[in-house]
Amino acid sequence: MKYTSRLMLLSLLAIGFAATANAEYKETMDPNGPTKNVGSDYGLVDDNAKTNQSDVLQKAIDDVAASAGGRLVIPQGTYRFASVKLKSNVHLLIEKDTVIKPYWPEGEKTVVFNLDAERSSKKKMNLDQEKAFIENVSIRGLGGRWIIDYSDRERKKGEGIRGILAKMVRNFLIADLDVKDNYSVYCGITLSPMQTKNESKGWPVSRATDGTIRNCRIFNASAGYGLTQLHGAQSIHFEDLYANGGVTLRMETGAVGDKTAIYDITGKNIVNQNGRCAVMCGPHSAMNGVVKIDGIKSIGSAFAVQIGSGGVKAKELEQNPDAVDGIFAKGSYVKNIHAIFGMHAQVKTHAFLGIPAEYHDDLNLRWENKFFEGPSIGAVVDSSGDQYEMIIENVTMEGFKYNADKPIMTEADFPKGKWGVAVSKWKTDHGVSDERGTKKKKTK
Repeated sequence: MKYTSRLMLLSLLAIGFAATANAEYKETMDPNGPTKNVGSDYGLVDDNAKTNQSDVLQKAIDDVAASAGGRLVIPQGTYRFASVKLKSNVHLLIEKDTVIKPYWPEGEKTVVFNLDAERSSKKKMNLDQEKAFIENVSIRGLGGRWIIDYSDRERKKGEGIRGILAKMVRNFLIADLDVKDNYSVYCGITLSPMQTKNESKGWPVSRATDGTIRNCRIFNASAGYGLTQLHGAQSIHFEDLYANGGVTLRMETGAVGDKTAIYDITGKNIVNQNGRCAVMCGPHSAMNGVVKIDGIKSIGSAFAVQIGSGGVKAKELEQNPDAVDGIFAKGSYVKNIHAIFGMHAQVKTHAFLGIPAEYHDDLNLRWENKFFEGPSIGAVVDSSGDQYEMIIENVTMEGFKYNADKPIMTEADFPKGKWGVAVSKWKTDHGVSDERGTKKKKTK
């Protein structure tokens, strides 16, 4: 390892120990332990991402794991990886400004880094295989931020990309990541439970557990996705997160069967700009635990916080006939929320009735005809009704002409009517008829 990199590492460790003292991830990386460099020790080449070198990185990870763990440095450069599996006790240190482009065959879905145990889809797993997990792992920057970049990829039907997928992992850290997106399908970082028909009670781990995700950002996120998605997670802390577009911290559970739910989630300093919202709470059919988010800001987004009602989808009932409307547990809160008005928010067509008529001529229908690019609507919208209580404290607003006197909006604050009819009329009035929703110039 280069001498300068070693100095950066020691500095990083000093900062890291202090920063995570009260977080859910407990530092296990030994500053005096063994260190390998994927470049000098394994032949990783900075080839500007011309070739898929996933096998080189995977070999390095496997070797470090087999030697009881340690630190693995990726030197600064531009590389192409996909489906790289982290192993227990391996800490991946990625040098500042390193760019990782996914190996992503056309028409497929891919993941760059997978935090999960080894599994085989070729045969039915027994219970012990399903319960397997990895632990004490991290992916972090060395001397600064690192980048996953798929901004040059146009969104196509049937394709999807996740920068990091965390599943059966305990005690993990994800830090210092910038995701350069292009309105693709899926969130940059996804936390998920084990999908199994076996009973998961008593398992040491059944979802991403005991982790910290901090100092991460995404740019040009899809309105329907964003930076982080929580399908299944337990005891996770999120801090200093930013998303340009989409949702920054998306706690919309219930999408992957009856094992879905999140518990003991904390967050601090969650920011969204020109997107849908900074924090989304949507329980669907999941019986979620307590979530506590402090310090939320939206800059030109539709809302700062969206709180949804519970509800069971027909497909979920087929899988689990006993499913009921989901909740977040008593004691959950979002507080210290600030919303700044802007004209480039991602507003779902379902919320069209909440857009004042004054702004209708400024709207652009985008993102598969499901979202408008238009004005911010409010700070907090709470649709939980009497299903569960999410405590909301200290909401402030800036620059709003409308709804400035309604820091917390409910369904009663939206005009009555059928949003679909209203959207159809808007399309007719503004000459929108093509597939992508682009405005067409009216002929004289």
